[in-house]
Amino acid sequence: MISERVIMQPKRTNKFYDNHEFIHSPDGRIVRILAEYTGPQQLFRKKKVKDTVVFFGSARLKPQDVADLALSQAQANSAPETELAKLRRAVHTAQYYEKARELSRRMTEWSMGLKNGQRRFIVATGGGPGIMEAANR
Repeated sequence: MISERVIMQPKRTNKFYDNHEFIHSPDGRIVRILAEYTGPQQLFRKKKVKDTVVFFGSARLKPQDVADLALSQAQANSAPETELAKLRRAVHTAQYYEKARELSRRMTEWSMGLKNGQRRFIVATGGGPGIMEAANR
């Protein structure tokens, strides 16, 4: 008579990095931060990105033409002074949007002009809007 042997499989432990509830909890924050740091590093290595120029800034800034148009329309519609003051500030700060756009363009052109295929500087942003959008344009 052949005896049956029961082979016990080791119990699999649940990994906390696979635990959705943990990862999205306050205690899992450090793991999420680490992933946001190491994930892009891995992607940069794969894409052979050596250096980045990172743009940070206000997400509220608008392009000059958009800010100018909003102010003109508000003035034509006799908007309240508080609204006009806000729009005047937007027109004034739009210069920084335009400057970020120009700097990003210049950095990209300079990097693309480097000899021996050393286009090593890539403009990186958080995506936008505002200054980050300007740098992406």
